[in-house]
Amino acid sequence: MKKALIYVFSGTGNTMLVAGLYKKFLTDYETTIYQIRMEGKKFLPYPDAEEFDLIGFGHPVYGFNVPLPMNDFCNQLPELKEKKKAFVFKTSGEGLIWNMYSSQKIIAALTKKGYDFCTDRHIVMPYNMIFRHSPEMVKSEFIYANALVKMNAEQLMRGYRENVKIGMFRRWFVPIIRIVWIYGKLQSPFMKINKAKCTRCMRCVRNCPMQNITFNSSKGKFKFGTNCALCVACSFGCPQNAISIGLLNGWKVNGAYHIENTAHDKSIAFPYFNENLKGIKRWLYYKYYRKADSLLIENNIDIEKFEI
Repeated sequence: MKKALIYVFSGTGNTMLVAGLYKKFLTDYETTIYQIRMEGKKFLPYPDAEEFDLIGFGHPVYGFNVPLPMNDFCNQLPELKEKKKAFVFKTSGEGLIWNMYSSQKIIAALTKKGYDFCTDRHIVMPYNMIFRHSPEMVKSEFIYANALVKMNAEQLMRGYRENVKIGMFRRWFVPIIRIVWIYGKLQSPFMKINKAKCTRCMRCVRNCPMQNITFNSSKGKFKFGTNCALCVACSFGCPQNAISIGLLNGWKVNGAYHIENTAHDKSIAFPYFNENLKGIKRWLYYKYYRKADSLLIENNIDIEKFEI
């Protein structure tokens, strides 16, 4: 049986959840998922891409850019001895076309190393910043995510290819917004833990993919390092909502969405992203989901009847 490998950077879990969908729908492959995490100043040992037939790269979108750890991980991967089929997918909390530009930097770097990219996909998942998504939004997002990943997996298995490169004229602003890479390293003094709320469960320490949070048991103090990726896994996953993320705290979303359970709840209406969308939500989602509908119809997938 052919083998697939998916390298994933994921903070709050959305991108990892989508990677699991690829594993589910890539039925022609035995799929391994590797989550990118740091150990000190190095990445944890990772599977060798040479041993696989298909390589995937998954990441969330931060300010229309790939996260810095994903960029660094891809840059340090060795050159392949022979070309390998590859694909990329990214997750974000809104359907704006600008999110499609986020993977261009790693696609360019990895292409030089022998990765032959066949497809590039953008999957909308619930926000972990800006505002909390309603159960109706979460259900629609996950059902569509299943359908779109199934479509993409089937395309990859039958050898489908598309142009994954986007000209600089259309993405000129992406390097400018890359200032988020710098801010992640500078925001440490602004990160705070409310001692009155904190129960010392250490979930923030365990969940940080960068090992950027440490706890001094003798002093009873938490310390945030200078290697923050802005993934907000710490604040999103804090059961006591005890973590302040500094200048971005007003956009903080706290607490798990229980995405799969919500998507299976028949009492929640579906679909949500329809003609009734108004205001900011129409701008953020309407075009994305109408394009998704067209793609799914072209590939004989009826979203109204799709079962997860």
